[in-house]
Amino acid sequence: MLKMLRADAEVKSLDNLFKNINSVSLDTILKLQNDIVPNDMTSLVFLLYEVPDTALQRLIVYQRVSKDFERNNMNLLYDWALYAQSRPTWRYEFLEALCICRLYNVIRKLGFNVSNVKKHYLPENVYVNVYIDPVKKVLYNLCESMTSENYAKLKRTLTTYKIDVSEHETCEAVFLELMCQKFIKLGQYNRETKAYTATYDVELLIKIIKPFGALSKFATILREVQSQINTQNSSGESNASGTPVTKQSLNDSKSQNENVKESFDDIFKLLNDLHLEDVPIQNLKSDTTIIQRDAYIIKNKNRLGICCIINQENFHPSKHSIDRKEILYLEDRLGSTKDLYCLERTMSSLKFEVKSKSNLDHIEFIKFIKDVIQNDVKPEDSVFMLCILSHGVRGHVYAADSVKINVDDIKNMLDSDDAKNLHGVPKVLILQACQVEEDPEVSNKLVADGPNANYYLRKSHFLICWATAPEYEAYRIIDKGSLFIQCLCAKMKKERNEHLYDIFTKVTNTVTSLCTKLHKAQVPICESTLVKKLYIHDRFPEK
Repeated sequence: MLKMLRADAEVKSLDNLFKNINSVSLDTILKLQNDIVPNDMTSLVFLLYEVPDTALQRLIVYQRVSKDFERNNMNLLYDWALYAQSRPTWRYEFLEALCICRLYNVIRKLGFNVSNVKKHYLPENVYVNVYIDPVKKVLYNLCESMTSENYAKLKRTLTTYKIDVSEHETCEAVFLELMCQKFIKLGQYNRETKAYTATYDVELLIKIIKPFGALSKFATILREVQSQINTQNSSGESNASGTPVTKQSLNDSKSQNENVKESFDDIFKLLNDLHLEDVPIQNLKSDTTIIQRDAYIIKNKNRLGICCIINQENFHPSKHSIDRKEILYLEDRLGSTKDLYCLERTMSSLKFEVKSKSNLDHIEFIKFIKDVIQNDVKPEDSVFMLCILSHGVRGHVYAADSVKINVDDIKNMLDSDDAKNLHGVPKVLILQACQVEEDPEVSNKLVADGPNANYYLRKSHFLICWATAPEYEAYRIIDKGSLFIQCLCAKMKKERNEHLYDIFTKVTNTVTSLCTKLHKAQVPICESTLVKKLYIHDRFPEK
């Protein structure tokens, strides 16, 4: 079992190690704090202040003060020392916090040997603490490892727990907010009995950061530290150990797709040659001689219908996905905006009214589609098109809050009694998402107020086009967009004499051919219950 480390040496023995410790005074701290930059000051307040509410309120004011002299006048460290000086260990707490924050110039200025201080406090080892709360030390290191992208994800995730941290500019302030709201529960260390009081509970935070890629190692560390503290609490043991315990390093998982871009750098060069002859496909010519009775009627050539686009580019875990054990790390889909712009331009040129939104959670996702159906679809509309750009697994697409949405539920919603204005209207679904298999134990059924099973046969007039077949991935390049969407837009603008199913067939042929040349597997597929041909150019029949 992992042993937490806490030195139990008396103050007298520490004086032998740090002979000039008593030279650290209130006046010394008053002068030193002027040399500490705001980010380090924030970290020191986070580590040293015992009451989260006090620390947070002081940091909120500190954050809002823009001028250096006003910040210096706040005396954050001096005020802490003034309160803490009643404890015989307060100087060592201050020195440990400086060491954890790697403020070695300040330690040196205080007259200490930096090497000896580091050997004693071991700032690089998150499993070792002396007086600073062990969970706070881990959280500090988590803050230091937090990228701006993951920080934004964390904030978005917390909003799903109805915790607003939008005003906080630092990770430390966010964690203090979580402590104030008892989302993170820390006990206290009794310096006389060398024991913790109250149970530590950081389980909710652990569940949140576990899917965060490189940060997942901190979820493991926090759980180990929490378990060790709570075990000591229940057994009544003091937390003492004389030598460090070596902990095997935790390796960050590598992205499975880190090499995708390398082999796809040339694919869009081939895409630019779409005007060249395609590989011949048999039986693709439309029968224009019987077009009047063999095609859907276009009611208004100046308005083909509504094109609804949902672009999911930024993802974050949420309370909903965590509670349903959909704990996975979805990388942001960089480059998806390129597809959004391309679709918007293409569909507008084809006389669609375009409605688009980005980064919708699972509730907003369903609501957006319902609102478009109920408020924007008009009686003269001839086609309804829904384009979803997201991550996916077989038969599902992901909302921005990492919740899976069943495509069958979306189809049910478009064919429900609430969508009577779409009955008999061809409905085209374009899904830019992978269809890899998933663990069946993590399956989620999100019912979207569709009809019951007795109405399954109503699902006619659908054309559903996936960027790739089941068990395959769909590829995208961050500065170009996805192969499927870019190829689809090019074909839709070029193939003016073809009906939509034939256009998709040509897209499938082009994408498959390009991927074969690059030794990649992506095979777009279409599922159709259309009862007639669907034209989207000015050669379509009018009512």
